[in-house]
Formats: sequence, structure tokens, C-alpha cells
Amino acid sequence: VLVYAPYYYYTWILSSINFVVTVMTGMFAGELMKGSLGALKKLQYLLLTGTGMVLVGWLWHFQMPVIKTIWTSSMVLVSSGYCFLLMALFYYLIDYKGYSKGFLWLKVIGMNSIVAYVISVEVGVFDFNCIGHSVFFGLEQFMGVQWYHFFLLCTDIALIYMLLWWMYKKQIFLKA
Repeated sequence: VLVYAPYYYYTWILSSINFVVTVMTGMFAGELMKGSLGALKKLQYLLLTGTGMVLVGWLWHFQMPVIKTIWTSSMVLVSSGYCFLLMALFYYLIDYKGYSKGFLWLKVIGMNSIVAYVISVEVGVFDFNCIGHSVFFGLEQFMGVQWYHFFLLCTDIALIYMLLWWMYKKQIFLKA
């Protein structure tokens, strides 16, 4: 591995570029959805773009594997393509066909997705794990280590969702 400094590996630079491209594909999807195209055209663009990215990404997999330690370009295409396809599915069901029942939980998360990301377990601005661990301390011996940690993760997710639900009910929405 080529090392420019002891704390800075070149793979971090390469995977950061791929991360930026992933963010940009999300931006492009958002711009498409906000645009003035008709509903059917939006759906077609989402489906064609998503299918194209998945196919190209999996074909590229033969040269640069999708699943690797670093964030590869083929993985960016495949994951972005799947996201476009999921966006097309939900757009079709909710906006095009009008099936909104049962999808409120997605709206609650989506309306404050920035908050959800910032306080999530991965980013860790606030450690919700300490709350679950404090409340359920002592259960580890009965559940086993793996199930206890899974239970704490579920507790973290529930606490974050409750905060997002409260923000949704109070009409508090943070925007970039």
C-alpha cells in the first residue's frame, strides 16, 4: 500500500471521490423529481437510469469488484442504480398510483433525513446506545452478547424514530 503519510492512505482518497459521485447521483435524482417533467416521464427516467447503472456496474464488476474494502466505482454504480429503482418503485406506488397508506414511516424519516443521518448510529453525533444500555443493563447475560447488541441497535433505531416522529408532529423540518 502506498502511504503518503502514516494516517493518510491513498485508498481513502479514491473512495472519497466515489462517495462524492454517490452524493451527486442522489442530487441528480432529486433534481429530476423536482423538475417539470410529467409523472410518466419521471418514472421512465428513473427506471432507465437505474437499470442502466445496475447493468454497467455489474458488468464493470468483472474488472473492478463491487464488494471490496474500499468504495469502488462499480459499487457506486450498482448501489446508485438500486436506489434509482427503489425511487421509481415508491414514486410509482405513492405518487403515480396514490397508494399512501402504510408509507407514513418513510415520510417521517424522509422529512428530516438530515437529522436522521447526523444522529444515526453510524455517524454517532449522539450515542443513543448509552440510553438503551443504561435502561436494559443486565439483560446481556440472559440474551447473549450478539442478541443483546442487536436489541440495543433496535433500541437506538426506535429512539431515533421517536425523535423524528416528534419533529414531524411539531412540523420541525431541517433543510440543507
